[in-house]
This record gives sequence, structure tokens and C-alpha cells, in this order.
Amino acid sequence: MNRIILTAILCWSTVALADGGNQTAQTLNSVELQQIKKKYESCVFDNGQIILAHSSFRDAMEYAPMACRKELLQAKKYLLDSAFKLDVIDQLVSSIEEGVRIDLAGRLVAQLKTKQKG
Repeated sequence: MNRIILTAILCWSTVALADGGNQTAQTLNSVELQQIKKKYESCVFDNGQIILAHSSFRDAMEYAPMACRKELLQAKKYLLDSAFKLDVIDQLVSSIEEGVRIDLAGRLVAQLKTKQKG
């Protein structure tokens, strides 16, 4: 009898975990979060180009993401409504920010190369 109860509990917990994993994957791949990330990315890239035109590469890298922090915080706000723990949400938001910073550096370097050639 105990084995049947234990087996039932294990099956239920496995199904519950699988469903929770599916829910988190849906949250991370949701249209809403992708739109928020795209808006943040566009803001950073646009501001980075503007800053680079009037200042240095270092300033563009530092201030473009800062100018768009509000958009990044929208991603955090969206994730707060999910099942993620706060420290995981902070890591996800940091990951988004870091990825955009890396892409910004690549775009700004390409822009500088184009200016140098032209």
C-alpha cells in the first residue's frame, strides 16, 4: 500500500515539475517579453549611435544602456508576474542587459569602421 502511495506521489510531482518547466519556457519565449527586449535593444542601439556621433565610444557604451533603463525594467516587471524567484529574475534581466551591451559594442565598432573607410 505504501508503494502505491509513494508511486502516486512521485508521478504527481513529476507531472507538476514538467508543467512548471513548460510554464517558465512559455514565459521566456512569450511575445510580450520578446517585444520588451526588442524595444530595449532598439532604444540602446539608437541612443548608442547618437552618443557616438557626439562623444566617445566609451560614453556611448556607458550611457546608451542607462538611457534605456526604463525599458529594461519593463522586462523585470513582466517577469515579476511569473513563477520565477527574484534572484533568477535579476539574473535574467542582467543577461538581457549584457547581451544587448555586447551587440551594442559590435554595432558601434562596425559604425566606426565604416566612418574610417569613408
